[in-house]
Amino acid sequence: MGTNSISESSVTYLPNAADRRQLMDIKESLSALQEEMQQLLDKQFDAMSSQEDFPVAMLKVPGSPDRPLTTELADVLLKVADQLSRGKAVFVAPYDTTLTTQDAADYLGVSRPTLVKLLEQGDIPFTRIGRHRRVTLSDLQHYAAARHEKNIRIFDDVARDENPCATLDNPLVSQHT
Repeated sequence: MGTNSISESSVTYLPNAADRRQLMDIKESLSALQEEMQQLLDKQFDAMSSQEDFPVAMLKVPGSPDRPLTTELADVLLKVADQLSRGKAVFVAPYDTTLTTQDAADYLGVSRPTLVKLLEQGDIPFTRIGRHRRVTLSDLQHYAAARHEKNIRIFDDVARDENPCATLDNPLVSQHT
């Protein structure tokens, strides 16, 4: 089974300033659609969707046939429209995408040498292709989530151990005695 490289199967969508208002409208429409779709139970949906006149949200693109939107696709489009309407770029890639060490470092927001150190320590799984290391997007996401959880626990521990009254310069503690 082949793997996808970042250059073959991923796309970065950059927000277009002229289209931001339209994106905001799409986001609002998809949000309403998402709320309605989540209220349907799977069993009822299956029964109703088998009827010929069942109303289904459709994606309409000029010059192409109308296509039905699944709940999952509506959710993805909602998130993309939300980020683009905020002026942020959106990167879409398959979960099994294989990244170079530079792409992986960029994804995590670390330097390439730091990423290589993490790979060699066994913190993130990788494969070698010749002398080159490759990392899957899914492994990076697992590492990033674990790192985030670890950081949250550390902050919680520090907050639990810290006595705010012990800090004289703390503006949240009244200095009146």
